[in-house]
Amino acid sequence: MLAAAACGAYDDFAGAGDPRRGFRAHLGALRQGDLTSGAVKLIGIGAAACAAGAVVKERPLDKALAAVVIAGSAHLVNLLDVRPGRAAGAVLVLAAPGLARRASAPVAAAPMAAAAALIADDVAERTMLGDTGAHALGAGLGLAVVAGNGRTGLALHAAALVAAALAMDARNHLCE
Repeated sequence: MLAAAACGAYDDFAGAGDPRRGFRAHLGALRQGDLTSGAVKLIGIGAAACAAGAVVKERPLDKALAAVVIAGSAHLVNLLDVRPGRAAGAVLVLAAPGLARRASAPVAAAPMAAAAALIADDVAERTMLGDTGAHALGAGLGLAVVAGNGRTGLALHAAALVAAALAMDARNHLCE
């Protein structure tokens, strides 16, 4: 969660004036030799998710799926952070089932507690999550999903997160 927050903070500050958004834009810039703050965020959160997946799971495929779920969850929550309270509310809802599982309850409680502490000020527009908060909450949510699921659950979550990311990137590209 700390690495996701740090990468998000870097993008919040270094990328504040950059109009490029989405995977396609940042990867395209990277192919042209331009390392955007969004590409740094993508690489940094991806690497941190790989490290977390390697620590939490034992088998190579499970480690890879865990990395996709953690990074994908961080990305999803960031995509939801377009209206006050939306991202924090989503974390509260999506992490709640993790409380029912012994393996994931302590891990699910962390992003839920953080979201609960932030949501009132976010809704009232006294603060905003930004990439810093959204990526941290999302990575915590992803870690809770990883802690509570075996290979089948990880594969289903990973597929859903990749599909959501591709759909949102395609939608954003069409709206440009």
